[in-house]
Amino acid sequence: MFGVKFKYFFIILFLAVSCSPETPSSEPEPKTSVTISPSLPAIPSPQATPSKKRPQLLLLGSTLSVARGLPPEQGYAALLQQRLSAAQAPFSILNASVAAETAAGAAERLSYLLAQPPEQVILELGQADEERKTPPGAFARDVRKLLQNIRTQQPQAPILILASSRKRSYLEPLAAAAEAHGAVLSSLLIESGQPVRSDDPALHRRLAEELWPLVKW
Repeated sequence: MFGVKFKYFFIILFLAVSCSPETPSSEPEPKTSVTISPSLPAIPSPQATPSKKRPQLLLLGSTLSVARGLPPEQGYAALLQQRLSAAQAPFSILNASVAAETAAGAAERLSYLLAQPPEQVILELGQADEERKTPPGAFARDVRKLLQNIRTQQPQAPILILASSRKRSYLEPLAAAAEAHGAVLSSLLIESGQPVRSDDPALHRRLAEELWPLVKW
């Protein structure tokens, strides 16, 4: 009997405690704090510091300009970019060359490449068309189209044409197109009389050295 009464006593006590109003805590809730490390600077918003793209020097060529057979950093385009960077020149080279691409192929891709008009253009032309036996008349037409499209976008941009073929049937159209569109035709590649080989590191070093004074900036 005592056990039953004792049991009821605890039930009543539990109900009384559970129904009583909560007593507010005398201790204030801790405040959440955020610590910013001084070694982690805040990232500025894009609106505050708009990016500035450097003007480009568009290089459009074939197998030689791709430096096929060599590590990319040994190609004349990469060597020329290294010199530009060392001199803190405001130019970056966009090497859009494709191995074995003819003047016709370059002309087809040009509209995409001119979406951001370049400040300067270097064209390496002749060798791929010679190897593919492009008729000289078709080659002349393709070169004219290439230069006309560049001049439409950038009438005053310096254009340097590197002749990579020694055949007269390809050199003459290049010379005529260069004169008609205010471009400069260079024989730097073919004047030595040696084969134009894309895997010749000495040729790439010499070409980068001789192109350097021709870059306008």
